Amino acid sequence: MIKLSLSPLAGLAAAAALALSPTAALAHAKLVASTPAANAKVTKVTSIELKFSEKLIASTVKAELVMTGMPGMADHPPMKIAIGSAMGKDGKSMTLTPKRALVPGTYKVKWSAAGADTHRMGSEFSFTVK
Repeated sequence: MIKLSLSPLAGLAAAAALALSPTAALAHAKLVASTPAANAKVTKVTSIELKFSEKLIASTVKAELVMTGMPGMADHPPMKIAIGSAMGKDGKSMTLTPKRALVPGTYKVKWSAAGADTHRMGSEFSFTVK
């Protein structure tokens, strides 16, 4: 019988290599950028660009735009805004297009999607149109 043994240093190096190697099983789709950016105050919005950390499975992508506040209305109820959406050719970006430019107010974008690992992820962010 042959016995193999690793020195503690070799075992540590192997564990570090495994921990640091990128694998699809450990990765989840994340929003890495948006225009407008989270918490931004902007003057005119005719589209919203979302950029993700990896290619998304198009059939799993969902996005919603909700107006959550309007100047002068203390108790503005959330109001869903009709949008069109299109995935970018790279599969890692998406454009949301409201039917008309957004009026002044506070908006929330909610998204969910799955990447190569098929785990559905999602988040939300807000921005304000002045």
